[in-house]
Amino acid sequence: MTEEQRAPNLLRATLVLGVVLWMFTTTGGQQVFVNEVLSEAYDSQAEHFLRGDVGVDDEAIRHEALVVGDATRMYFGPFPALLRIPLNIIYPGGRGYWSRISGFCAGMIALTAFAGILRIALCVSPLSSRWKTVLANACLIGFGLGSPLLLLLGNLSIYDEAIVWGLGWAIAALYFALRCRTAEGVVLTWCLVGFSLSAGAALLSRATFGAPLLLITPLLAPRLFHRNPIRNFAALFLPIGAALLFYLFLTYAKFGDLNGMPMRYSTNPEQQEFAVKHGLFRLERVPYSFADYFFLRRPEFQRDPPFVNSDRQWYDHPTLFVMRFTETYSSLVWCSSWVLLGSAIGVAILLRPRDSEWVDRSIAAIFLLQCVLILCFMGLAQRYLAEFFPFLIFTFVFFLRSSRAAFQLRYVLVTLVAVSVLINSLATVCWLVDADLNVPKETRAKWEEFLGRPSKLPSRL
Repeated sequence: MTEEQRAPNLLRATLVLGVVLWMFTTTGGQQVFVNEVLSEAYDSQAEHFLRGDVGVDDEAIRHEALVVGDATRMYFGPFPALLRIPLNIIYPGGRGYWSRISGFCAGMIALTAFAGILRIALCVSPLSSRWKTVLANACLIGFGLGSPLLLLLGNLSIYDEAIVWGLGWAIAALYFALRCRTAEGVVLTWCLVGFSLSAGAALLSRATFGAPLLLITPLLAPRLFHRNPIRNFAALFLPIGAALLFYLFLTYAKFGDLNGMPMRYSTNPEQQEFAVKHGLFRLERVPYSFADYFFLRRPEFQRDPPFVNSDRQWYDHPTLFVMRFTETYSSLVWCSSWVLLGSAIGVAILLRPRDSEWVDRSIAAIFLLQCVLILCFMGLAQRYLAEFFPFLIFTFVFFLRSSRAAFQLRYVLVTLVAVSVLINSLATVCWLVDADLNVPKETRAKWEEFLGRPSKLPSRL
């Protein structure tokens, strides 16, 4: 029996989850073309690109504008804008309304890539075929409904659209990287192309997802020296090299330097002053951010639907964080406990030299740097939890490969998936209905109607 035959079949589960996420993203399939907050900024940037300009219209980017001299710029990655170019050519009437279709496509890339990673991890496992299927389907459901992916698809404002594309391409790149470790011949070449294209797209979507993949790229090269080196080195380095050059050129054209988020140009005086005075990234924030993202935010149950209360919480550290509250409404221990358990065991396995190679440990260390970078940032928000998932997923693979650990904890893992899905789903719905100021009014009204509650304005601090 081949490894492909031993791997669990996840096609049906992926399709079913895709339908569920489509209904969630489009509010029951009734809201496909919706003007999300600042979503037209990507359309405006696409139009400027076609004119050979790197700017964006003032009315499109509004309060997130960076003003450089007399020109208006945006710091968000250009990939969603590049995607808008063919979409607006095909259907000009969709201008400003593509966010939900765009975000759903990114979510499906993430979901499909994660399904592929599960197949890679479990195909070599000596677990029975039945338990491989059970664990794979449970983990896929956990990723779709018990992770930050659900929030990102529930509110596809300019902020979340960039993150969901970064997450989707990063997981796709991780899938191809894992395949590159064992593939041979033409399959290896295509896997290298897939990794390089995905890593480049991640960089152009959100630099914090793309930068670790740039560092990982050379780690895939050593085994290529004796395997069609010219062809494979071109497949690995040309696409991502082109993406890096475009990213650097675009950043310099916009700001005159290579700082992709120069807050000194921000039109938000509070954020500008704070970033200049206290720094955009500081190591002193790590323990406070870690506590916020992993432990402090627990669910508060209530009688009325959706039965879990989610809102901003005061977290007043005026010299560390720009806001005096956190937008983290559910910590990873509650909303994604299934992946935390597997990741913790995977880290222990990685640290044992006999169970991993130096390349594996190096990749894990690079993804860990991404986590530290986010912990150093001056803001706290639930959507930033997505930045931890490349590290969590990579280490989770080693947990699944360990037949002993996976078998002994199979019931615990399935239970944690169920708990994570329940808490994350209810908390996310509550956040979208009651607390998220970026949710369109018509979407909020539909959720209120679904929950059988009278419509009300979101809470403000």
